[in-house]
Amino acid sequence: MLHACLLKESRAIARYYATKYSDQGTNLLGKSLGHRAIVDQWADVEVGYFNVLVHPLVMNLVIKPRLGEECDAALVEELKVKLGVVLDIYDNQLASNRFLAGDEFTMADLTHMPAMGYLMRTDINRIVKDRANMNRWWEEVTARPAWKKLMKMAGF
Repeated sequence: MLHACLLKESRAIARYYATKYSDQGTNLLGKSLGHRAIVDQWADVEVGYFNVLVHPLVMNLVIKPRLGEECDAALVEELKVKLGVVLDIYDNQLASNRFLAGDEFTMADLTHMPAMGYLMRTDINRIVKDRANMNRWWEEVTARPAWKKLMKMAGF
């Protein structure tokens, strides 16, 4: 029998628990095969298009300053432009959907939250706040009791 402690990647661990407890609370994986494909699609978008831009931004805007290192300002500007294009796509998706994969909170939303949380604590958070649908989505997902509890536990 597979145990979650044998899994090393956070998305695999999250899918494991979402599957294990799919009959309790929010179904994070999608209620049908088609919906699950949409959830998986947006989770893949997060890995391939969102995180590849947000992680180096956070590294330069949050981590390097904490380590006493200098931020690569040229890289930050380049990444902001690229992220803006990606967030325009997200904003368009959220214009007709409450959440990324439809009208219900799913793994697609959940997987975006850690990196987005760091991004929103930087000086460039306007990149999200200036997009009405992205900002509405962020306000809604961070109003969830589980997120608030996690942030309190993390000291934020």
